[in-house]
Amino acid sequence: MAIKLLGLFLGVFARTWIPYIRKLKQGKIKGFDKKFLKFALGSVILSGISVLLIIPQYKYSETEIIDFWTALKVFATAFAFGFGWNTVVNESIKWNEKKTLGR
Repeated sequence: MAIKLLGLFLGVFARTWIPYIRKLKQGKIKGFDKKFLKFALGSVILSGISVLLIIPQYKYSETEIIDFWTALKVFATAFAFGFGWNTVVNESIKWNEKKTLGR
């Protein structure tokens, strides 16, 4: 369970942090906006649901010690879901803003 949560949080964190640093260096933003945290929280919830539904499909028992490759697969899957859901949330917000501004 710890590997799942670590992968999930690191995926969401990477997707939130990398664009923030890029925009900060380009001068597009001056500081951290709380909307990034709102988007990240929504992404953690959505990807958490996905991870809890998908990961149990791997053949391992959470009570026994798992090997490195199984742990890597679980971590990578959770990371991908965290990163991916954060992308979906961010892009849908941007798309909705453009649609609203275009009226």
